Amino acid sequence: MKRIILSYPASIENELEKVNELLTDNEIDFFHLRKLDFDYTQMKDYLAKIDDDLHNKIIIHSHYSLITDFDLAGINLNRKALNQLVYADEVDKCFIQPLVLNNRQIEVNRELPNMVTYSAHSFEEVNNLVFDVDYAFLSPIYDSISKQNYKSNFTDKNKLKQELIKTNTKVIALGGVTDGKVNELKDLGFDGVAQLGNYWENILNEKHNFSNLA
Repeated sequence: MKRIILSYPASIENELEKVNELLTDNEIDFFHLRKLDFDYTQMKDYLAKIDDDLHNKIIIHSHYSLITDFDLAGINLNRKALNQLVYADEVDKCFIQPLVLNNRQIEVNRELPNMVTYSAHSFEEVNNLVFDVDYAFLSPIYDSISKQNYKSNFTDKNKLKQELIKTNTKVIALGGVTDGKVNELKDLGFDGVAQLGNYWENILNEKHNFSNLA
């Protein structure tokens, strides 16, 4: 199973040091950098302070053109980001479009990201994507830890398992994922797990370990 960590929404003490340490952990496949309050310059400065040889594990959720400045793993899209998407046959050749759909592939400033991922909240959203993705997040699988009153959309686990069998897209469980729930998620058929609240709460309490992610 893939092991993925999402960035903490707010700034935390010694954050970049902790991110560099996270990225050197061989049990972590990808780090999703989601700082929606960052402008372009802030995001670029953040990435510049991460060791160059660790950039290939980072997937960004905004300011996608930064893939031309850093050797990043890829980009993550969601429903809102699709408002920026234009089709290749509609592109004005005189201008560089930020996101272009060309034969089910996403181009960023006319370059192909190494990876494209997507954040979804239903199987309908995952199965109706008009472009190819390396994997899609599905959330919230359990009640969210980082967002109060953000309740699970998938309480019927038998139905969830059947939907996972039917989909052709790799699906990553997100939302309320703790170490103790990993085995259940694996049995349900998820291709990986992603953590946000549980991981960072444990990091802040200096007691996190990945023994249950094997």
